[in-house]
Amino acid sequence: MGSHLDTRIARSALTTTLLQAVLPAAAIILSLTALHPPAYAGSSRITTAHAVDGTINIDGLLNEPVWQQPTIGELIQVEPDTHDAPTQPTAVRVAFDEHNLYIGVFCFDNELDKIVAAEMGRDSRLYFDDNIAILLDTFHDGRNAYYFSTNPIGALVDGRITESRRPDFSWDGIWIVQTRILDDGWTAEFRIPFKTLAFHPNRNDWGFNIERQLSRRRERDRWASPSLNVRLNRVAMAGTVDGLFDLTQGTGLDIKPYVLGGYTRDIEAADRVQVPVDAGVDIFYRISANLVSSTTFNTDFAETEVDTRQVNLTRFSLFFPEKRPFFLEDAGVFDFGIPRSGGGMRGPPPDIVPFFSRRIGLVAGEPVPIRVGQKLTGKMGNFDVGVMNLVTGDTDHAPGQNLFVARTKANFWAESYVGALVTHGEPTGVEDNSLVGMDMRLATSDFLSQGKILALTAYGSKTQTPSLHGQNNAYGFAISYPNDFVRAQYQWQHLGENYNPALGYIRRNGVRKNSLRASVNPRPEAWHVRQVGIGVDFTRYFNLAHGVVETRELEISPFEIEFNNGEELRYRFIPTIENLFEPFDIRDDIVIPVGEYSFLVHEISYRSALNKPLRYDIQYKAGSFYTGSSDELSTELSWRSRNVNTSIELQQYWVRLEQGNFNTRLALMRFDYSFGPFTTLANFVQYDTESQNIGVQSRLRWILKPGNEIYLVFNHSWQQNPLERERFESRHTDMRAKLNYTFRF
Repeated sequence: MGSHLDTRIARSALTTTLLQAVLPAAAIILSLTALHPPAYAGSSRITTAHAVDGTINIDGLLNEPVWQQPTIGELIQVEPDTHDAPTQPTAVRVAFDEHNLYIGVFCFDNELDKIVAAEMGRDSRLYFDDNIAILLDTFHDGRNAYYFSTNPIGALVDGRITESRRPDFSWDGIWIVQTRILDDGWTAEFRIPFKTLAFHPNRNDWGFNIERQLSRRRERDRWASPSLNVRLNRVAMAGTVDGLFDLTQGTGLDIKPYVLGGYTRDIEAADRVQVPVDAGVDIFYRISANLVSSTTFNTDFAETEVDTRQVNLTRFSLFFPEKRPFFLEDAGVFDFGIPRSGGGMRGPPPDIVPFFSRRIGLVAGEPVPIRVGQKLTGKMGNFDVGVMNLVTGDTDHAPGQNLFVARTKANFWAESYVGALVTHGEPTGVEDNSLVGMDMRLATSDFLSQGKILALTAYGSKTQTPSLHGQNNAYGFAISYPNDFVRAQYQWQHLGENYNPALGYIRRNGVRKNSLRASVNPRPEAWHVRQVGIGVDFTRYFNLAHGVVETRELEISPFEIEFNNGEELRYRFIPTIENLFEPFDIRDDIVIPVGEYSFLVHEISYRSALNKPLRYDIQYKAGSFYTGSSDELSTELSWRSRNVNTSIELQQYWVRLEQGNFNTRLALMRFDYSFGPFTTLANFVQYDTESQNIGVQSRLRWILKPGNEIYLVFNHSWQQNPLERERFESRHTDMRAKLNYTFRF
């Protein structure tokens, strides 16, 4: 016991030392903010919220007196006819009382039979539906915002926007919307409690923007900044809603207990059958209007969707995105360094994520219980802050650990910041690990007063691991120009051989990376073409230990055509050089020897129209691969209707090498049925030839009312018999019933 206590004390002392190391950085940050306090202009569009006299019944009818007050003004087309009047008008009004913000929207439409609305589940992606999306910048600082959206059948979609990046839909706030389809259009009536929002208590004006999508024309209409260079999530380009006064958040305390019961059967476990019963609680306390304390006891993730399987033909580890609610809440606060451009099932995985929350509560792919966790997130003056400390329990995979992360950003100028990051802890308990880093972002949404976006991001970080000495730093920068006609990004990074972020992710060490992406994207307004893309993507990794190029890839896209109805046709060819410094076990019985290899891959892909019930994507890649060749076929077929959303995806690889041939296949099937906006049954089936395993997950989510939910989750897997390959045997069954209930004060 004494030894274990001494270890905890030593770790606490090291954490204190790390914090002291960051204090000089904090002093620099303070001086910068003193010299250059945040200055935010935004769009010139302004509206005034109407004070509610009486009550508003949230039923989608918009028949209360406040909805007869003046609107915020006309929306303006973003595309296809930029700056023109919308083909269908939209009337928007904003109102409030002491406890709630109300937004009433009337989407006029003289072709009701052409309304597209199929998504109904909580946080459904409404890209293909008619929809309304709302941005609320409650601090009016042009950086971060809340996002709310719905469609004509009342889907509840919400998220958080961090540093004007795309919304993170993992945040689930407590709010309500009701919609109606009427004779001359459809309506949406929102009620958003102020208890759900963090905001500046001494301001009566917020950043505000709203966008309507008309799916049949792929038309986007927006209130503020209707520019092709700007998306709705560009918070700095929002307009203003003022007149908000005497707002209250109550006590600011939410207590969210859960109870759970289940059944588990695992034929490979010592105790084949278990009947788990558990309970825990999350406590959220708003220390101030803009600072939230989150405490969790005995955290459970029974409702989390299983990871989507991936095929890996590379030498590097796969990247699986975070899906657990506790870590996704306010996750953007902890983002550090160069923003990720990929990492999900689409797009390339990131090179480095200095803090990656999936390292907490998972060791070697096995769950580790989180006994208690404390998180503090929000704003303090010009600072964004995030502090998290978690204590895990003992398991067969790892002893209990204390894991810590702290992040701060000091905002200056309109869209810029300087920040610092500290992490401490090593999930496996093998040895101590810590990381310190600083980053900076200089950005503008009005480069050279031309309404263009330009951003420079730079970072430096260093890890400390007792068994690793020297070459333990990582640093780099990126310049991006992500505009409509010309898009470009240059990135440079140095990743030391012994750089070891135990609470982070790194794809490869000991390299120096250069990359350049550039494209021109004209809009020809002919042949039903919306936009054409012509681009190059060059990436080079230089191996520091061997002093030669490890990977060089040039992706050339002669054309990427996007049609007005959403169809896309793309062709590209990719010459690659790959150096192997040690043998590569691509399969258990196939080893590619050391040497330099040259590839040339051709890829063609097609995606069907977006606003049709039946959609399909197809992609084919073929070319040389190490000592032979490889072909890859990826197809997806999906169907969407009012209640049903289903898809089948197949990825097939044919690899032919001098050392041997193999085929591999991944099949994914989803079938989701929405009984209404508050009740959805999601089913997910996966099979891959590598694991020879079929996995099924069914999740019923029943929202009694926002904040109070019942989950019924069923997971089952079958393993292919190695002797009788047509036979699959039941291996693992897991069932859970979970009730979350929120007490709000």
